[in-house]
Amino acid sequence: MELDAKFDCIVIGGGVTGAGICRDLTLRGLSVLLLEKSDLSEGTTGRNHGMLHSGVRYAVKDPEAAIECSKENEILKKIAPHIIDPCGGYFVGITDEDNKYGDKLHLVCQKLGIDHKEISPKEFFKKEPNCNPKIQRVFKVNDAYVDPFLLTIYNALDALQHGAKIQTYCEVTKLLIEKNQVKGVEYYDKLNNKTVKAFAYIIINATGPWAQKIEKGLPIDRKLNITPTKGTLLVINQRLVNSIINRMKPAGNGDIIVPSHQSVLVGTSSIPVSSENLDCLMATSEEIEALLSLGEILIPSLSKYRVIRFFSGARPLISSSGSMREATRKFSIIDYEEEGISGLVTIFGGKMTTYRLMAERVSDLVCQKLGIEEKCQTDTMVLPGGERIVSKKEIQDSFHVSDRIAHDMSLKWGTFTDELVELCLSCLDSNIKSGIPRIICECEKVSEPELLWVRENLGVEVLDDYRRRTRQGMGSCQAQFCAYKIANLEAKWSKKSHSQIMRELKYAMEERWKTQEMADEQLKRQIKLSKYMYYMGGAMEL
Repeated sequence: MELDAKFDCIVIGGGVTGAGICRDLTLRGLSVLLLEKSDLSEGTTGRNHGMLHSGVRYAVKDPEAAIECSKENEILKKIAPHIIDPCGGYFVGITDEDNKYGDKLHLVCQKLGIDHKEISPKEFFKKEPNCNPKIQRVFKVNDAYVDPFLLTIYNALDALQHGAKIQTYCEVTKLLIEKNQVKGVEYYDKLNNKTVKAFAYIIINATGPWAQKIEKGLPIDRKLNITPTKGTLLVINQRLVNSIINRMKPAGNGDIIVPSHQSVLVGTSSIPVSSENLDCLMATSEEIEALLSLGEILIPSLSKYRVIRFFSGARPLISSSGSMREATRKFSIIDYEEEGISGLVTIFGGKMTTYRLMAERVSDLVCQKLGIEEKCQTDTMVLPGGERIVSKKEIQDSFHVSDRIAHDMSLKWGTFTDELVELCLSCLDSNIKSGIPRIICECEKVSEPELLWVRENLGVEVLDDYRRRTRQGMGSCQAQFCAYKIANLEAKWSKKSHSQIMRELKYAMEERWKTQEMADEQLKRQIKLSKYMYYMGGAMEL
């Protein structure tokens, strides 16, 4: 058993909320350890549609959450401009019932001060020709797309640069409690196969739907007021819309389509799930068929395109007596001192859009407990790389890439593009001609310098980590070809043994294959081919 140093705070959970809390506290001068059982953004954060909410969706049923989303939307566009696609959004009415709901939505948004503007369907169809021609009414809103992986990782990077310690693949196995005081945690370091104890004045449970698991062992009778719900999303292999499309009706299943890089995401569902099954959530064939059918109401041609991926995540919703769609999107902070236990705080609920506000409120409470008077800085301090917008033209001039590749790169690297240019020079061997970087992932157009840069700067531990930092393997072939190229690069860049790299490759490929049972025939054939390639390469025997 190893002992880690004592910290002011330990944050459990490496999603966007945990990373945001870690950043906020380190900017206030506290020493912080963040522990994540997998990779950063691997859980709930990495399984949403990346929608930066304008607040309109929740205005009627959940006005407080709607106002929070509206305000945080504007803040995030200022502090993370390099990973936000300001694509805008629309609420569209197709039926008379939709249009009637639109009247109510308009009045509520006016009252709450949430920006929206009614435009003509004719103007809308000029922007979105693939949408249902029966659309009768349209509101233009301030929705946007944000890369949920890089939002999390850049928060963690800033925390790291200000002194935090970030430990991924480290699972907290129990709280260390002495006389009703939580003094630390015991965690298992998966990469180094060892158990470690770490101590802090305050432990922050930011594990979202897994919060109840961390709470086990506390001498309290009540359970957290949390209801995990499964949400499923489909990935379609074409960017069929330029903006986020919402159905003009109360929030329901399959009523949002989000453009994400060169794809669109269709979803979501909302199904209550047991807290015991959160690590193995899978979409059902019924969910997939229902989402496709509902998506076709917004884009009639949707079924003509390939579903290249589907995935499910768990939302940490505050329990509601009504349906899960009626559950509030506000967040809850539990201070256990009210129950006679010191040293522990739990946060759950909320939205990705409101993560920064959630982190601020938790950090305010922690600083109050520790007698620290430093103020929050995260509402004005930009995330790393966000110091200025790097245009597509600058990227095209530097890397000699197409407009499409430049667009995707402009939503990932910001001012780090300068460092990528320098790395291009270091990669100038037989792989690169005329200053054009070698493309490793052909579907998502991820280059070798990008992969090398994230390896050196963004905490890559295993092969699958490249995917969340670069989008490698997220395109049409689902890593069928590029995974082997990356394994080869990892052998070149690291001191890992051949068997270690092969184990990591096997895990990365199995993550891409696990949808086979529920896939359509085309996707099943692709996964079979991917498996044959893997087996024929001899990687089955490690």
